[in-house]
Amino acid sequence: MKDLFKVVGAFVAVGTAIFLFLVWSTAGFSPVSTLRGQLAARIDIKRGHYKELAWGMPVSGADKYARLLKERYGIDFHYIAFCTASKSERDYADAYDAVSMEAVRRKFGHEVFKETWDEIAKSGGAGLPTR
Repeated sequence: MKDLFKVVGAFVAVGTAIFLFLVWSTAGFSPVSTLRGQLAARIDIKRGHYKELAWGMPVSGADKYARLLKERYGIDFHYIAFCTASKSERDYADAYDAVSMEAVRRKFGHEVFKETWDEIAKSGGAGLPTR
Protein backbone atom coordinates (compact mmCIF):
# COMPACT_ATOMS: atom_id res chain seq x y z
CA MET A 1 0.00 0.00 0.00
CA LYS A 2 2.89 2.38 0.74
CA ASP A 3 4.22 1.81 -2.78
CA LEU A 4 0.86 2.77 -4.24
CA PHE A 5 0.89 6.04 -2.28
CA LYS A 6 4.42 6.78 -3.52
CA VAL A 7 3.42 6.21 -7.14
CA VAL A 8 0.25 8.29 -6.80
CA GLY A 9 2.21 11.01 -5.01
CA ALA A 10 4.78 11.07 -7.80
CA PHE A 11 2.08 11.35 -10.46
CA VAL A 12 0.38 14.16 -8.56
CA ALA A 13 3.69 16.03 -8.18
CA VAL A 14 4.58 15.67 -11.87
CA GLY A 15 1.06 16.56 -12.94
CA THR A 16 1.07 19.65 -10.75
CA ALA A 17 4.45 20.74 -12.10
CA ILE A 18 3.27 20.33 -15.70
CA PHE A 19 0.04 22.18 -14.96
CA LEU A 20 1.87 25.09 -13.33
CA PHE A 21 4.37 25.26 -16.19
CA LEU A 22 1.55 25.42 -18.75
CA VAL A 23 -0.32 28.08 -16.79
CA TRP A 24 2.88 30.07 -16.41
CA SER A 25 3.75 29.86 -20.11
CA THR A 26 0.27 30.70 -21.37
CA ALA A 27 0.15 33.70 -19.08
CA GLY A 28 3.00 35.15 -21.15
CA PHE A 29 5.85 35.05 -18.69
CA SER A 30 8.95 35.99 -20.60
CA PRO A 31 11.39 33.25 -19.55
CA VAL A 32 9.12 30.54 -20.91
CA SER A 33 8.50 32.37 -24.19
CA THR A 34 12.20 32.98 -24.57
CA LEU A 35 13.06 29.34 -23.91
CA ARG A 36 10.36 28.19 -26.34
CA GLY A 37 11.74 30.50 -29.05
CA GLN A 38 15.30 29.30 -28.54
CA LEU A 39 14.26 25.65 -28.56
CA ALA A 40 12.10 26.03 -31.68
CA ALA A 41 14.96 27.74 -33.52
CA ARG A 42 17.43 25.01 -32.56
CA ILE A 43 15.01 22.33 -33.76
CA ASP A 44 14.46 24.15 -37.07
CA ILE A 45 18.20 24.65 -37.58
CA LYS A 46 18.92 20.96 -36.95
CA ARG A 47 16.35 20.20 -39.65
CA GLY A 48 18.10 22.62 -42.02
CA HIS A 49 15.22 25.10 -41.94
CA TYR A 50 16.23 28.73 -41.46
CA LYS A 51 13.78 31.57 -40.92
CA GLU A 52 13.40 35.01 -39.45
CA LEU A 53 10.33 35.94 -37.45
CA ALA A 54 9.00 39.49 -37.39
CA TRP A 55 6.37 41.33 -35.40
CA GLY A 56 4.98 44.83 -35.47
CA MET A 57 3.73 47.04 -38.28
CA PRO A 58 4.86 45.66 -41.65
CA VAL A 59 7.15 48.07 -43.46
CA SER A 60 7.50 48.78 -47.14
CA GLY A 61 9.94 46.41 -48.76
CA ALA A 62 9.19 43.50 -46.42
CA ASP A 63 7.73 41.43 -49.26
CA LYS A 64 10.82 42.00 -51.43
CA TYR A 65 13.06 41.25 -48.44
CA ALA A 66 11.24 37.95 -47.86
CA ARG A 67 11.52 37.03 -51.54
CA LEU A 68 15.26 37.76 -51.71
CA LEU A 69 16.00 35.82 -48.52
CA LYS A 70 14.13 32.82 -49.90
CA GLU A 71 15.61 32.96 -53.41
CA ARG A 72 19.21 33.59 -52.41
CA TYR A 73 19.59 31.74 -49.14
CA GLY A 74 16.54 29.51 -48.67
CA ILE A 75 15.55 31.52 -45.57
CA ASP A 76 11.87 32.03 -44.79
CA PHE A 77 10.56 35.30 -43.40
CA HIS A 78 7.29 35.37 -41.45
CA TYR A 79 5.31 37.96 -39.55
CA ILE A 80 3.97 36.19 -36.47
CA ALA A 81 2.01 39.17 -35.18
CA PHE A 82 1.38 42.69 -36.30
CA CYS A 83 0.68 45.73 -34.14
CA THR A 84 -1.02 43.68 -31.46
CA ALA A 85 1.94 41.42 -30.67
CA SER A 86 1.88 40.40 -27.02
CA LYS A 87 4.99 40.47 -24.85
CA SER A 88 5.05 36.69 -25.04
CA GLU A 89 4.98 36.75 -28.86
CA ARG A 90 7.68 39.41 -29.03
CA ASP A 91 9.91 37.52 -26.58
CA TYR A 92 9.42 34.27 -28.52
CA ALA A 93 10.28 35.88 -31.87
CA ASP A 94 13.28 37.77 -30.51
CA ALA A 95 14.70 34.64 -28.89
CA TYR A 96 14.05 32.60 -32.03
CA ASP A 97 15.76 35.20 -34.21
CA ALA A 98 18.80 35.51 -31.95
CA VAL A 99 19.50 31.78 -32.33
CA SER A 100 18.50 31.60 -35.99
CA MET A 101 20.46 34.67 -37.08
CA GLU A 102 23.63 33.42 -35.42
CA ALA A 103 23.24 30.07 -37.22
CA VAL A 104 22.76 31.89 -40.53
CA ARG A 105 25.93 33.94 -39.90
CA ARG A 106 27.88 30.74 -39.24
CA LYS A 107 26.45 29.02 -42.31
CA PHE A 108 26.91 31.83 -44.84
CA GLY A 109 29.84 33.68 -43.26
CA HIS A 110 28.36 37.16 -43.52
CA GLU A 111 25.47 39.36 -42.37
CA VAL A 112 22.80 37.99 -44.70
CA PHE A 113 19.87 39.82 -43.10
CA LYS A 114 21.52 43.24 -42.85
CA GLU A 115 23.03 43.07 -46.34
CA THR A 116 19.71 42.03 -47.90
CA TRP A 117 17.83 44.80 -46.11
CA ASP A 118 20.50 47.39 -47.01
CA GLU A 119 20.27 46.37 -50.67
CA ILE A 120 16.51 46.94 -50.67
CA ALA A 121 16.92 50.26 -48.86
CA LYS A 122 19.47 51.47 -51.42
CA SER A 123 17.05 50.71 -54.23
CA GLY A 124 14.49 52.91 -52.46
CA GLY A 125 12.11 50.05 -51.74
CA ALA A 126 12.33 49.74 -47.98
CA GLY A 127 11.16 51.51 -44.88
CA LEU A 128 12.65 51.04 -41.45
CA PRO A 129 13.14 47.46 -40.22
CA THR A 130 10.58 46.25 -37.73
CA ARG A 131 13.12 46.05 -34.90
